[in-house]
Amino acid sequence: MLVDLSHTIQPDMPLFSPTAPAPHISAWMSHAQAAVSGNYEGCSCEITQIQFVTSCGTYLDSPYHFHTGRATIDQLSLEQLILPGVVVDCRGLAAYEPIEPHVLDGVDMAGKAVLFHTGWSRYWGQPAYYQYPYLTGATAEALVAGGAKLVGMDYLAADDIRNPRRPVHVTLLGHDILIVENLTNLAALPAGGFIFHAVPAKVQGAAAFPIRAYAVLGV
Repeated sequence: MLVDLSHTIQPDMPLFSPTAPAPHISAWMSHAQAAVSGNYEGCSCEITQIQFVTSCGTYLDSPYHFHTGRATIDQLSLEQLILPGVVVDCRGLAAYEPIEPHVLDGVDMAGKAVLFHTGWSRYWGQPAYYQYPYLTGATAEALVAGGAKLVGMDYLAADDIRNPRRPVHVTLLGHDILIVENLTNLAALPAGGFIFHAVPAKVQGAAAFPIRAYAVLGV
């Protein structure tokens, strides 16, 4: 069974900053244009062009995102992007409430993708989405100590965006622990485990890139 954990990229979607440009999706060549181009007979096609900052939608951060000289999106191995997963139930948190290390007590995270389920994705497209709970630096250190390989969350950003030091990004990416932000539908994941897929397009030099995140159940 497959479970989709991704948001759709669209022009009016939430972005990490109000100054970030919204995605622009248009036809470079439309069906109507193709039909009269002389290149097609009895058929037509569309070629779509998209402009966006790569940190949009459900996306993956590479170590290079916060550390110069480290691996970019195209340099990540598939073994880093397809992992056994575990979901940590953090529902019931309030706006701007920190997620402390105790939520990881008893969680077997070694070699796994650790996904934090706060339920905040229900606010996608609403002002409340920007007032999310967040991981603390101490929680990031606990994830490193526990051997996590990837950390994901169903809200806007791993860090409290009001903290310019960004301790979660700095710590996790500094230990080559990848980050996936803006997940959704985590309630559909079983406590017993799954395989998590977080594969971006192989774009040279990219610091981050959208993914079609999903889980494979029953394996």
